[in-house]
Amino acid sequence: MTYTDYDGFEVEPTFTALAAIVAEEDVIAAEVDVTDAECQMAASPGPAATEAHRRAVTALNTVIRTRATRATSTAPVFGLVQPFSTARRVVIRSANRTAA
Repeated sequence: MTYTDYDGFEVEPTFTALAAIVAEEDVIAAEVDVTDAECQMAASPGPAATEAHRRAVTALNTVIRTRATRATSTAPVFGLVQPFSTARRVVIRSANRTAA
């Protein structure tokens, strides 16, 4: 695609893509806060900037940990209710061949 080819830019995002963005909104917001705190540290380093960065990183870790806990707590658990009682044992024996 070249810079003069604008056909690729006319495609609207799908509802699935928009739903994925909305689902990640809390993580994106926390990451933006971390980036803002890092910019503040670069512009004017000091104890206030360091504390703001620490709070932003802690908030991001909390969001990520909460999402991971929520994902594992709502995941279905699969297991055998009862063992397979209809399984049969199969014995493979070598064929006895006789010379004809």
